[in-house]
Amino acid sequence: MTTLMNELMNLLSLEQIEENIFRGKSHNVGTGMVFGGQVLGQAISAAQATVDIKRKIHSAHAYFLRAGDYNAPIVYMVDVSRDGSTYSARTISAIQHGKPIFTMMCSFQCAEESDLQYSKKITLPSFDKAFYEEVNLEHESLEQRSVRSKILNNQPFCLRFPKEDNESTETVESYWIKTNQTLNEDPLLHRSLLAYASDFRLLTSALRPVHYRYRLKEVKLATLCHSIWFHREFRMDKWLFTKCDPLSVSNGRGLAKGSIYNTNGELIATTMQEGVIRKLQTPYK
Repeated sequence: MTTLMNELMNLLSLEQIEENIFRGKSHNVGTGMVFGGQVLGQAISAAQATVDIKRKIHSAHAYFLRAGDYNAPIVYMVDVSRDGSTYSARTISAIQHGKPIFTMMCSFQCAEESDLQYSKKITLPSFDKAFYEEVNLEHESLEQRSVRSKILNNQPFCLRFPKEDNESTETVESYWIKTNQTLNEDPLLHRSLLAYASDFRLLTSALRPVHYRYRLKEVKLATLCHSIWFHREFRMDKWLFTKCDPLSVSNGRGLAKGSIYNTNGELIATTMQEGVIRKLQTPYK
């Protein structure tokens, strides 16, 4: 296991300090605050620890209340909201320095057989390397990293970005992603990793229609809320195709939708994210 993957696995493995209370560590991804995907992934891990192992998370809806301090641990308190015959619901609060920085509601479901089956499928773009710039986020050079978002630094993932993507005219951002090594079959691990990675580029994609793609220093970005739905089984160590579709920028907020597909073109997960988008000359509160 590579060093960065080992660090990420340790981040998602929480310490239980009391019944339904867990503690997690943080790391600095270069933004000066705790990465939102980390808190999302850790909260899912905390909630799953209180649910029957046969039940898997199918949706999560989170609010980011305060910026996290990566120098301090985060305490996750899980409320057992409901355990029904098929579904379980949990409410999670993440606490730092005596104040909540994050809250999430999520739902878990037993595996269910049904004749009712449908998946929105797309025709995937060519997977030929000739059409993509492949980036290994663990072994990327400092020069390569300089053209990437800080959040993409020091991550154990590989990404492929379309070489012909024109950020000034194309409003939908797309890329392929997977871990840079083979993982075990634990479905919780793959869901937690996807939740973690779902925060990579979603909000920044909302800047594309307003042409700030290369002027991130001129704007303030801060996630307000993040939702994710898991539709079918997948593996994070297999290539997944992600489309980030900006939906709205107004009133100092941006909204974007993420659609994640497997290599068969089947929709495996959907994400939505809203966040603060302000020019820096506007006071941020």
